[in-house]
Amino acid sequence: MTETSNDDKAAAAEPPAAATSTTFLPPTDRWPARDAQSATLEATLLDSARALQALHERFASESGELHDMLGRCDALLARASEAARGQRTYVAWDCLQQIERERVLALSDDERRAELALVLAESRSLPAGWRQDAAEALAASARGHAPPVAVLQGLLRNVHAARQERRHRIALVRQQLPVLATMLIVAVAFFGLWALLGGFDWLARDDVEVTVGMILVSGVLMGYFGGLVSFAFNWLRADLSARSPDLRTQRWLSFARPAIGAAVAVPIVLFVEAGLINLGQLSPALVLALCFLGGFSERWFVARIDRIASGGADRG
Repeated sequence: MTETSNDDKAAAAEPPAAATSTTFLPPTDRWPARDAQSATLEATLLDSARALQALHERFASESGELHDMLGRCDALLARASEAARGQRTYVAWDCLQQIERERVLALSDDERRAELALVLAESRSLPAGWRQDAAEALAASARGHAPPVAVLQGLLRNVHAARQERRHRIALVRQQLPVLATMLIVAVAFFGLWALLGGFDWLARDDVEVTVGMILVSGVLMGYFGGLVSFAFNWLRADLSARSPDLRTQRWLSFARPAIGAAVAVPIVLFVEAGLINLGQLSPALVLALCFLGGFSERWFVARIDRIASGGADRG
């Protein structure tokens, strides 16, 4: 009994083990890899934890600035792990990037040279603009020797901001996918149902008197579908180098594209009926094809309008 009590007292007298970087990471089974981005974030968290653990072992006897830096990194890793569990990926990536910049303080001259080479190679892949200019200006001050801590941290900050911008742009583009898929499915289902109900039978029958109203209603539907298909192609060709505000603007303009296509079909039908679009003898099916083309390609429609306007000006 006395021996057990002494053991308990000795255990209580021992100082608590210092919290290391690995204690901030939950078991990997709590991070189900939902997609490639989640798996990449998990791997980066683990890699950062191992790197910090190595720094703790390397500078275990150090104090002062290095000790404070390791404390900040541990706090950032804990925050990144918490954000990852809450699916706040931007916060998690930002914390990990801050750790990468903080660790520059512990790098040797050779390690800073190697890091500089990697950062400059990534900087050259950035879109032309002020970020590339800033990277070149910072690199110019470190040619021929190991870069100072402040210079390397500035280069990393530049690259990290570009990475976050790209993640944001990809997220904006991916947000359009469910809406686009829903709109396409609904449109195809509607046209299929409309055809089964006989909505297009008049195109193949000679005993039906075709009115302007019939062509106009069907033309508006075809213009809407043309604008929707154009929206889908624009989504597939999304420019990930554009700024996030520009992508937001393009996103809302793209959603309006089908409505614009439907509106374009109205003047196309009227111009054909008035003989202002001279393409020979046009059947109702060809008029609907023109409505689809006008909704799909604004360049074609604008060129036709310009030609009609120029012809009217010449006659005037």
